[in-house]
Amino acid sequence: MTRNLTAIAGVMMCIGLAACSTPKDARELSQKTVEYGCGPGSNQALSVQYTFQGEEALAAKVIYQNQAVDLTRATTSNADMVGNTFRGNGYTWTTDKFTRENAGEAEGRMLTQDAQQTLGSTTSSVGNVLVKDCRPQAVSS
Repeated sequence: MTRNLTAIAGVMMCIGLAACSTPKDARELSQKTVEYGCGPGSNQALSVQYTFQGEEALAAKVIYQNQAVDLTRATTSNADMVGNTFRGNGYTWTTDKFTRENAGEAEGRMLTQDAQQTLGSTTSSVGNVLVKDCRPQAVSS
């Protein structure tokens, strides 16, 4: 009798945990972390924790060289024409288009950091490429 109750409790816990990992409502928030290998040989590690509302990515926390940067998804009319763009705190992370379902399959294009460049008397903003050509290596929810 005790074994049956223990088994039933275990099954109920598994069902409860599975229900927590997948949002039931399009308004619910969920997270998924993708580990990337970037650059030639995919030897530069980059980790991104995406926050989703339903199937749509809202934000990304990029962890690169022991530094975490919080970015929000750019949703201007042309920002996501070809892929997803996340910006904030002087950084930009661009990826192929993805949803919550296929986030672990989409490649990361590049992580850039904004910098000021002065040529003569003209100062302009440029993006220094930190890493590019990022391929998904592992995914966790």
